[in-house]
Amino acid sequence: MNYSRSCVLLLSTMTLLMLMSCRLTSGLESGPEATPAKPAAPAESTGTGAPAVLSQGVVTEPVTMFWSEPGPLRDYDHLLLEKPSNPAAWAAGMDTEMRLWLVGKTETQALYGEPVTVLERRGEWLKVAAVKQKSNLNNAGYPGWVPAAHIVNGQVFLSELETQPNIVVVKPFTKLYANQELTETITELCYQTRLPALEEETTAVAVRLPDGGTGYLPRQDVKLTNELAFSRAEIVNEAMSFLGLRYIWAGTSSYGFDCSGYTMRLYQSQGISIPRDADEQAREGQMVDKNALLAGDLLFFAAKGGQGQIHHVAMYIGDGMMIHSPNSGSSIQISAIDSRAYGGEYWGAKRYCP
Repeated sequence: MNYSRSCVLLLSTMTLLMLMSCRLTSGLESGPEATPAKPAAPAESTGTGAPAVLSQGVVTEPVTMFWSEPGPLRDYDHLLLEKPSNPAAWAAGMDTEMRLWLVGKTETQALYGEPVTVLERRGEWLKVAAVKQKSNLNNAGYPGWVPAAHIVNGQVFLSELETQPNIVVVKPFTKLYANQELTETITELCYQTRLPALEEETTAVAVRLPDGGTGYLPRQDVKLTNELAFSRAEIVNEAMSFLGLRYIWAGTSSYGFDCSGYTMRLYQSQGISIPRDADEQAREGQMVDKNALLAGDLLFFAAKGGQGQIHHVAMYIGDGMMIHSPNSGSSIQISAIDSRAYGGEYWGAKRYCP
């Protein structure tokens, strides 16, 4: 089946660890009340054909981390910075102390094929904004610094992302292949990676790659975006598939999520776009009484007994329980809403779909 036109398209204050580790929007974490970003410095020559400043670009690694500043970083992080990168080894090799190091040094992540706007270049680093991650920090999308080698212009890809049907990865991971027989692996891709679909067969879908080439994905691991629809049972099933996954500050990938990166991707899996950070997620949707919660509603927690600034988001799964990614010392888990750690900081709940 050939495609030629487009289809439709969530901290307790009990411990220092939790204070440092859950995704915030103040202090170590940027947010609406933070000092505004400085204007972009004059652009340097991109030299090797990398995107020019204020141009569009595309991520070419399975996941790229957005850093608060353009290096230098730990030697360990070469696993994530090099090309090709090895995010699986990078995530698997970090203990809690190493994960805590990321707090305040990283902003978000973007997946293979995510569009970015290039804001500034500084040597081998680009300041970019993730177009599909809504944020008050920048009108263009969620900002941060990435290795320039992780971004290409991707003009053909970006065009077809708008004019072709899109497929999205619905498994925690899948393989991207060079051939329709699915025998020559190019790389590993993450949950919610989205690419333009070119042709669909029984076992494989041909997709456009950021560099303009063609690759193939197992049909059973993807859905067309016009197949996405909100289901309370399905979003809970999606969330459950990540139980036990270690938290990563700024994480939005199946190598590790922070609290709001987790909820953002879960809602993307239902065809719904919500902001990147917890406090901004709380500004959207319909307020829901605690006695009327339904599975899939997002639950927010705030300082000062639930009256202060929002610092954590979780998803309700029924029977007074929630699933969430709490902090750098823990993993995605199920907790009671009224547990000792969270009950006293409940702020409220939001619903994004009737």
